[in-house]
Amino acid sequence: MESLALAAAIVMLVIIISGIVAAVVVVRRPVSRTGKVVATVASLPAVITGGWMWSLDVGIGGRLIGLVVFVAGVAAVVRTWRRPGAGS
Repeated sequence: MESLALAAAIVMLVIIISGIVAAVVVVRRPVSRTGKVVATVASLPAVITGGWMWSLDVGIGGRLIGLVVFVAGVAAVVRTWRRPGAGS
């Protein structure tokens, strides 16, 4: 039973870390094309893992964490590729 709890903790840690990486990408917007590709690759796990956690049949806290990570990942990808001055 301890190994199951450890596996669940590791999965949650990976999801939260991917959300933090996506939040950093939102704040530090890359300029070069290579930087944008790296930022997108770093943000996609947040979109995937956050969406997966959000869709699971778990408690509201787990879904909320998934939603926050998903939104951070989508915001990072959109902000990375949006041109400066396009929109507000």
